Amino acid sequence: MISLHDKTFVVTGAGSGIGAATAEQIIRLGGRVIGLDRTLASRKDSQQLNLNADVTSLSALEEAVSQGKAHFGALDGLVTCAGISVPGDTLTTDEDTWNDALAVNLTGTWLSVKSVLPELIQQKQGAIVTIASVYGMLGCSANTPYNVSKGGILQLTRSLAADYAAHNIRVNSISPGYIATPMTEVISAFEPAEQAFVSMHPMKRPGQPAEVATAIAFLLSDAASFITAANIPVDGGFSGVKDILVG
Repeated sequence: MISLHDKTFVVTGAGSGIGAATAEQIIRLGGRVIGLDRTLASRKDSQQLNLNADVTSLSALEEAVSQGKAHFGALDGLVTCAGISVPGDTLTTDEDTWNDALAVNLTGTWLSVKSVLPELIQQKQGAIVTIASVYGMLGCSANTPYNVSKGGILQLTRSLAADYAAHNIRVNSISPGYIATPMTEVISAFEPAEQAFVSMHPMKRPGQPAEVATAIAFLLSDAASFITAANIPVDGGFSGVKDILVG
């Protein structure tokens, strides 16, 4: 069985969706969580410390990591779940919207990693999991800012893995497909759109945040001790299988 006993991880975007499920899974497996989000219910106990922090601010992230390390006395890694959905094509997307997508999804991931790296390098060990998307792997229409920001996360992950493997720091990514979270409620609220998305997945259903969190926990754990620079799609087969319709 996977264990995260006595390990402490920062989880950004811990207030809902995949981030909240990841925090719950880490605690269930014996670990501790420094939960970060822009708005997060207060919690400070032996299992979880919640702090309000904006991933677009390095100083805010560094202060939160410092508080978390002081509270738990340890830091073993990071999961970057904070993100926003930004649809649009090139002509319909204005510059502010484009910059917001990159600032939160891509730069926010980079700054989150930057805030924990000094501690992980000092102790010569750590595990980082970034959250990309199947749409960072594949192209799709009317979703350019999001696709580009998530594609950047995949390349950032590979680069980080190359730069810090010598410090025994593993960096991997998860690419979710259609997962039932607050971010995808705009899809689930419109039945034809939801059915269209579901039909693209060979398993014919949305994934659940807990299913993504289980894959994240594996990559954080010592069971994945020789895995780095990898990307695992958690997408019900979306990125690997395409049905051929006959009739």
